[in-house]
Formats: sequence, structure tokens, C-alpha cells
Amino acid sequence: MKIGFFDSGIGGLTVLKKVINNFGNHKYYYLGDSLNVPYGSKPISFLLSNVEKIFLFFDSLNVDILISACNTTDSIIKKNNFNLDNFNFKYVSLIENVVKNVHKNDSVLLLATENTVKLGVYRELLKAKGVTKYEEKACPLFVPLIEEGYWYGQMADSILRFYLRDYKSKYKKVILGCTHYPILEKQIKKYTNSLILDPADGIINFLEEEVQLSKNSGDIKVNYYITGNVEKFESLSKAFMFDVSYKPFFSKLNLTKIKSREKNFVDIRQ
Repeated sequence: MKIGFFDSGIGGLTVLKKVINNFGNHKYYYLGDSLNVPYGSKPISFLLSNVEKIFLFFDSLNVDILISACNTTDSIIKKNNFNLDNFNFKYVSLIENVVKNVHKNDSVLLLATENTVKLGVYRELLKAKGVTKYEEKACPLFVPLIEEGYWYGQMADSILRFYLRDYKSKYKKVILGCTHYPILEKQIKKYTNSLILDPADGIINFLEEEVQLSKNSGDIKVNYYITGNVEKFESLSKAFMFDVSYKPFFSKLNLTKIKSREKNFVDIRQ
């Protein structure tokens, strides 16, 4: 099966990695829009236009499934009634699937980007489930920190402490409402002492139960399409995916050229 993933940068690798580990050899395509990272503080109108181009690109690849590996974009799609019927793939939502693991009596802290908090999709879905103790915390420095490769050490610790110092044992569950954040999961767990909900796990459950995706053997490869610095993305992806046995191919992608269903906007580097 042909499966696509997209994110503003390396955050979506936290979803891709779990899908590969659970389902093995499928045809994987990953778009990292690192030219426009972070999405969390960009104008919604720009991101909405960007999403359409991303979706047209994946349609041109004839993917069967497109997995939202970005909570901000997923929020925009849901809040703006984005017409998914215009595309030939099945779209899979991060937010819908992680919320399935929250129950009425849970106390919940959402850590997310500014746009995800502002759009309020998590808030609406959790309210509909009857969750009453709920707080949202925007953590805008997490994504730049992760995209620069500062996953550990004094700088990471000082930023984590700045955002999370008041949340020790305050909530039963913490939703990592940005796919970058699981890269900091151990530190977040230390500061909150809460059960961590990674939306990628909801994606795995959906693919198992709803799609009934097979687990295939064989050599795994991933085609990466990067809008920004390909070499930087390649270096960070290798650091994160170091324990995954697969072959990556990296290409430069120009989203600004996507105005229709043309297929000639990729400069392939292998």
C-alpha cells in the first residue's frame, strides 16, 4: 500500500517510525515542509493554501492513504471544513484518533503549538466527551529547539522547565499535540509525572482496526520530499531513525510550483 505522511519538518518522523515498526514494508512517502517550519505560528490563510498544494502533490503520487503527521494542519483541515472529497486518498486524522484514548473522568493537559491551541479542535472534541478538567499549554519554543537538533542537554532542559515547571502530577494524561514533541517525551514525562498520549499510537490503532493494514516483510524504503535544506533534514532524520532498518531517498520539492495536478515539481537526489 502507498502511504503518505506530511509535517512542517522532522516531527512527523515520530509517526512514520511507529508505522514502519508496526507494519513493515509498504511504499512510504514523507513530505517535510521545512522551508515553512514552524507551522504553529504561521497565518492560517497561508497554511490552508499550503495544505491544498501538499494534498495535490500526494494525489499526484497516487497514495492510498495520507496520514496527517501534523496537529496544526489537522486542526486547520477540521476547523475550515476542508473538502477531502477532492482527493483520491483516504485521509487519516491525528487528533480524532488520539482523543479516542481519553475518557470522561480523565484530567488532561494538552501541549501544542499556538495555532493548534487557538483553533480549539482538541478542546471541542474533549468537551464533547465530557472531559471537565482540561488545560492547554502552547509551547512555541519546542519545535525550533527540535528542528535545530537540541533534543537533550542544558538548553532543552531549561526550555522544558520554563513551560512545565507548574505541572508536576497535576494531570492524569498529557497529550503531545505536536508530532515534534514525542522527541522530548522522556523529559516531558519527568516534568509532568503523567501518562503521555502520543497521537502516533492512535494512528497505529486506526491502521490496525479500521484499515486492517498488513504487516509486510522485505526491504523498506522511504521517499522523502523536502522543501527546505535537504542536507540538514537528512542529518536530523538519520539521527532520529538510527535504529530503523530502511533505505531513505531524499528529494528537493518546490511547493510554489504546484498549481494543478502536474507531476514535475520534484528535483530527485538519491
